[in-house]
Amino acid sequence: MRNIYFYYLAILSPLAMLLYLMKMNYLNSWLFMILIFAYSLIYRTYIDGLRLSSKGIIDKADIWKMVYNGRRFQYFKELYFK
Repeated sequence: MRNIYFYYLAILSPLAMLLYLMKMNYLNSWLFMILIFAYSLIYRTYIDGLRLSSKGIIDKADIWKMVYNGRRFQYFKELYFK
């Protein structure tokens, strides 16, 4: 996932789908909160880790270590701007 446009598409499209489903009343507020929580902790950690792994910054085995200790903020420039 080296292309930044595919990266932004991958992180924004599920969020847009959740907001659309919530607006159309297909999701109740509890389910929406659970899905947002899963999006932020599981999905975004994996997508951010794949991007950093494909750029050669971290190893593929270290993807799930990004959940704690503010690792996303450590690689902020590499994730969002380069």
